[in-house]
Amino acid sequence: MATVNANLYSNKSINTGLASSLSKMNNIDWQFASQNYLLNRSPEYYIYLYNVSQQEHIVSRPPIMREMRIAARKPSEKYAVVTRLPQPLLMPKGNVDSNEIDISAMDTRRFAMDIINPDNLGINQDALIEHVTGQGNDLGAKGVFYSLNNPPTDEEVDAAYKRLEKRYKFLLDQARTVETSNPAKLSETLSPEHYMAAEYFHQETNWHKKVVHKDNCPRCGTTAAVGALFHPLEGGGVCIDGIEGWKAAVKAGVRTRSDAYEATDDEIFAPKVRAQETKAPTASPTPAPKPHIPTEKA
Repeated sequence: MATVNANLYSNKSINTGLASSLSKMNNIDWQFASQNYLLNRSPEYYIYLYNVSQQEHIVSRPPIMREMRIAARKPSEKYAVVTRLPQPLLMPKGNVDSNEIDISAMDTRRFAMDIINPDNLGINQDALIEHVTGQGNDLGAKGVFYSLNNPPTDEEVDAAYKRLEKRYKFLLDQARTVETSNPAKLSETLSPEHYMAAEYFHQETNWHKKVVHKDNCPRCGTTAAVGALFHPLEGGGVCIDGIEGWKAAVKAGVRTRSDAYEATDDEIFAPKVRAQETKAPTASPTPAPKPHIPTEKA
């Protein structure tokens, strides 16, 4: 067994004063200036961040923001509200001369634009970016946008969908080109966003086919899509599920209202009768009596 013979001793040659100065220099005792005017005023207005796509994004902008989750839009919504930021955005900044933490006011529109696309150095969300530093950084092309309005205007939402559709069309063209020119590389090219683009435009391709869950229909016993309100029968005819099924069949043009009324006797399918307005006979105006003008006799 090894013998423990180590000793601890103090090195008298260490300059403790210098060590203390270095430690103090690199560990500044900051003073927070809470009386700053900017900290005691209300925001001028708010910047709202939205997302019109069904894709979630995670962004990080240190030291201002460690991480932000940009929520995806739900299928039943037109857009998702992500967050609200005050204008201006107050940022702490250390002052090495006074050891105080100063407050720096930042244009929140610029910060929101940096979240959406760090290559866009302005505030125009439709600006053409000539120098791109990284692919996939532009969340504006993926449906994320900012607005000064809550809710956003229809024009702002339409513009966001227009940018999203432009990117989706590019992705579909890209997949179509690779599938035609180099099919072996298609699997390496496709991403979840390609499938979202195909789903958005309801396009079926060799790499994106809709899978329909089918089972025996409880009404007729034939194979049909689960939950379908109506479906065709082999040899002709249509199997329709109740009133709601007839509504769907009439709306789809598979059956007419008269067919639905004859099958269900429901008044909602009854023929529409236009009420004829009966006009009362108008009496001819009675001519006014002519005035009697006396004649002078000779």
